[in-house]
Amino acid sequence: MAEHVAATAEPSRANLALGLAITGVVVWIALIATDHDGPLWLLQPVLGAAAAITGWRAGGGGAPRGRALVAVVVGGLLFAMFAAFIIAEIAS
Repeated sequence: MAEHVAATAEPSRANLALGLAITGVVVWIALIATDHDGPLWLLQPVLGAAAAITGWRAGGGGAPRGRALVAVVVGGLLFAMFAAFIIAEIAS
């Protein structure tokens, strides 16, 4: 019974992770398009980290595959872009 529950939970987590990653990209594009300079930029790393963590957990103990892998990569990139921006701002 426990195997059945775990097997059906993985696609749901992968879909959630992919949804978070897509939402993060949409928020990023919207903030760039509106040239916004405010605290809403904090949504980018939060959504990116949430997508990456959820995608990694969807792997079920192994490496993520399929949709979960896409979410880990996109979420990681969203978080890394924000971190690079902060480091560049501090350095200048």
